[in-house]
Amino acid sequence: MTVEQEKIQLSKRELQVLELVVTGASNQEIAQQLVISLNTVKVHLRNIFGKLDVQSRTEASIRAIQEGIIHVGDNGNTAAVEQTEPVVAKTYLLDTNPPLILLKWQQIYLLIAFLIALAVATIPWLPQSSYSIPSLPPVIYKPIDTAVPLPADGNLDRWTPHPAIAGGRAGLALASDGNAIFAIGGVKDNNTATRLVEIYDTNTRTWAEGNNKPTAAANITGVVFDDKIYVPGGCTHKGQAMAIFEIYTPSSDEWSEAKPLPEARCAYGLVAYQDKLYLFGGWNGEAFEDTIFIYTLEDDTWAVSKDTLPQPLGYMGTAVLQDTIYLAGGYNGQTELNRTYTFDPQSGQWQEKAPMLENRGGLGLISNERNLYAVGGGWAHNLTTSERYDPTSDSWTAFETPSTSQWRNMGLALAGNAIYAVGGWDGATEEFVNEVRSYQVAFQTFLPVSIR
Repeated sequence: MTVEQEKIQLSKRELQVLELVVTGASNQEIAQQLVISLNTVKVHLRNIFGKLDVQSRTEASIRAIQEGIIHVGDNGNTAAVEQTEPVVAKTYLLDTNPPLILLKWQQIYLLIAFLIALAVATIPWLPQSSYSIPSLPPVIYKPIDTAVPLPADGNLDRWTPHPAIAGGRAGLALASDGNAIFAIGGVKDNNTATRLVEIYDTNTRTWAEGNNKPTAAANITGVVFDDKIYVPGGCTHKGQAMAIFEIYTPSSDEWSEAKPLPEARCAYGLVAYQDKLYLFGGWNGEAFEDTIFIYTLEDDTWAVSKDTLPQPLGYMGTAVLQDTIYLAGGYNGQTELNRTYTFDPQSGQWQEKAPMLENRGGLGLISNERNLYAVGGGWAHNLTTSERYDPTSDSWTAFETPSTSQWRNMGLALAGNAIYAVGGWDGATEEFVNEVRSYQVAFQTFLPVSIR
């Protein structure tokens, strides 16, 4: 019996790159060992993914070992199989008299299959919690030494590139004051929460450092009110939520402390509405919450609202449009969502609006005079669009996205007549992003907003 076999042909350089991928080397380490540029490594990886028909480094490693492209020795060392002709995917034929003794590689795969089956069988007996996540919140990332640009979408007519930030960063607060954009805190590409404050001048297109935030914090949001940037809570790089509340004054480049949150939170939604701040949901260090905290600016006090979110939620987008508070998307510990709600602080009522076209967790949400803009938020899927919401027709429409990857937890802010997207996390390549892009919008008067 013969079987039509798919041919996998890799160049010598692609084999070298793939061999290092199997060992777990980062893009930066591959570039150093092969003495090639980081961009060249990324090009080779894209080609390898395409030829192997895979979506991630993990899938590529497994496929390479299964197809015999990379050989893993008994001591764990890897070696690329010399190819004088295209590598042919193995076909396993039935044998009427199979050997009683399995080959070594068969023993390994049998053991792996047994362990997977055992784990699956054990899951139903484990204690269940609807909204809690073991250990760390899912935006705390593995250590990565590289910072990469966003994978480009084919249509970026109105997305303009800007000078990149110093290193990849995600879970940061981004806020604007005049022509200045402030990138505050977050997780840097060494997987550590940071105090760093970087300031971008949209006129000169240059970055400068500001006075560091007193406390390193990730998964934070900042809102502007009366020329100050309010940044509550945050998480350490170990996933521990904090109740701190710190305020930045751009004119003096100084930080001050305010009354702490009633409970520790990060990965929340935040808006400034009238003379108050509203903090929605978030991660408490062990689970997502459905609480609403209300801060009165005049007397520096927090209160816990009797009203709650429709469900425990984090990493949602929040913004104010035409004197109405909106909440969109988010992540509940199990799935990313596409739902859109309005919240009335007077009645405490939530009203469901038209859902977004895509599920989005870790998105940025902002508004101008007429529309909401949802950008990013690819938690468990590759993005295909950004979205614009029209409250008059209660409908979402698609527009260009600067990334078609699993891009989330970027900073998003408005300056002039442009939306600025800074950094983020690429879940497909498992790398931090250092790229900065802006999107031109039609109207130039903006309202105070928040993201996440």
